[in-house]
Amino acid sequence: MNKFLLSSFIFLLSFWGCKPTPASNDNVKIENKLSKNIVCILGYNYPDLTLNFTSTKFLLANTNRFEISPGQTKDIDTLGLCQKNAWDKNIKKSMLMVFIFDSGKLASVNKPEDALIERYYYTYVQLQKINGVIVVE
Repeated sequence: MNKFLLSSFIFLLSFWGCKPTPASNDNVKIENKLSKNIVCILGYNYPDLTLNFTSTKFLLANTNRFEISPGQTKDIDTLGLCQKNAWDKNIKKSMLMVFIFDSGKLASVNKPEDALIERYYYTYVQLQKINGVIVVE
């Protein structure tokens, strides 16, 4: 009986957390349910909630920015943060920040804060619970 319970527990654990797919490589994804294009940036400097690490000019010029059209889901994480070892290596204060900007507004403001739609905060456990997919609504 104990072997059965242990096997069942291990089987259930295999379905929890960020699930790798061939295209995702354990990356965090954003699903855009808004009716506008968004730009997503990851922040690793929690508890500093400011956007001092970036600027509007940088966001507009950065070819690696993650612009997501309405109805689209896109990988925004190049580190594989759904893997515990990648998380522990890159997330120093145990909290990942995700900044969501209005793409149209971003081009017309001086400070990125003026185009900010939302900030999200995630621990590793929280990210696992949502299977690595952050829904922007």
